[in-house]
This record gives sequence, structure tokens and C-alpha cells, in this order.
Amino acid sequence: MLRSVMTYRISSSFETMRNHLIRHALSATLLLGALISPGAIAAQGRASDQGTLRVRIGATDVAREEFSIWRGRSTSGGLGFRISATAFYPPRRTKVTISPSVELGPDSLPRLAQFPPVTGSDVRTVAQFGPRIFILRRFWTGGESFREHPGVTRNWIVDDSVLALYAVPPGTQTGPVRLVSPRQGWRTDYQLTNRGLEETAVHGRLRELLHLVLSAGTDVRHLWYDNDDGRLMKVEIPAQRLTAVRLLDSAMPGR
Repeated sequence: MLRSVMTYRISSSFETMRNHLIRHALSATLLLGALISPGAIAAQGRASDQGTLRVRIGATDVAREEFSIWRGRSTSGGLGFRISATAFYPPRRTKVTISPSVELGPDSLPRLAQFPPVTGSDVRTVAQFGPRIFILRRFWTGGESFREHPGVTRNWIVDDSVLALYAVPPGTQTGPVRLVSPRQGWRTDYQLTNRGLEETAVHGRLRELLHLVLSAGTDVRHLWYDNDDGRLMKVEIPAQRLTAVRLLDSAMPGR
């Protein structure tokens, strides 16, 4: 009995120490990532994609998004990708901008996400992903908050106001995926379905694109990618009457 109690205490102490070390290591990495310029990976790598999305609710233009995907060494360690995006609301005479950056590992899974303050706010959001843990921190003038959440195998950083974050999926295989929106403060499990090549209209013309579908109850999101180079071409969220379409050279305003 005494040996069992001692074993339990040792195991319990070890578990506590292990959790403390994990928390300390992730917090240190998180702080380091938060202090490094979002352009660090851009300086070390090359842009593999750059584009502009036209965002509409119904037939009304509500935003313009400009984004780049960089390939190189990430600030969180190792090779990977970085998505840098800026959403302009409204697209002309902009009043609000949202400019997140997300670092992905070579497996396209998120490692670090940073959301600078949105126009009119001083709250900065930073999210760090470890093998079994997800840490969310918010900083504002005079304070900060810190939360830990259990991790899952496949996460996808999203934001309903920055659809360009769908540009790099965490794999295209059918299966579960957790959508995490650090800035908006929600995380939801979805089912990802790869429907292969299907036709959809892009700028009035039918195109055959890779079609991924995210579904969670009545919330269904349609994501369309160029099958040759993997570029995000279109996002549809019917429940919000929201559509984002990539602007091609011929579709750019004034051309």
C-alpha cells in the first residue's frame, strides 16, 4: 500500500512537472513569436502565391482581401508556410482593416497565429499550437489573458472576416477538422469532405476546380481550389450569403 501511494505521488509530481514544462516552453515560444515581425518568414523565403479576393454578401461588395503565401523558415522553427492577409472593410474608403498572419508547418498544420489590433481596438491576439495543446493569449493596454485548450490532430485557423485564411488547407483528405478562430474566440469541429473535381462559376465562366466542403450541422462551407497549382479560387458560405472570389487579371477593376 505504501509503495502504491509513493508511486502515485511520484507519478502525480512528474505529471505536474511535465505539464509545467510544456506550458513554460510553449509560453516562451509564444512570446518569442509574438515579438518577431510577421514579415520574418517573408524575408527568408519566397512568395508562392499572391492574390486578391472580392467579398460579397448577396450582390453587395463588402470587402477586399489581399493575401500572400510565403514558403521558407518560420519564426516558430523549421520550414513551413506563412499566410499574410489584409481585409479592407468596405473595399473603398476603408474604415476597418484586419491583418492576420498564420504560420504553418511543412504539413500545413498551424503553429502560430497573430492578429494585430483591428481598427478601433487595442486587443492583439496570439495563438500557439503544440502537439496536444492550444494556447490563446490576448494583449491590451494594461492587461492580458491566457487560456489553454486541449489540442486535436487537425486544426485550421480561420476568421469569418478574413476568408483568405482558407488558402492553405490542412490536407485535403476527407475526415474531421477543427476550425479555430482565435480573434473571434470560437472553435468548432467540422467534417471535411473532398468532392474531387466539380464545376463552379468563376467570373461568369464554368471552371472545373477541386471542391472541398466543410460541414457542421447547418453550417456548410464550400472551398474551391485550382487543381493544377492549389490556388484558392472561391469561398462560399451560404448560411451567411457570403461569397469570396479570386480576382483574375482580366477581372481587376479598371482593366
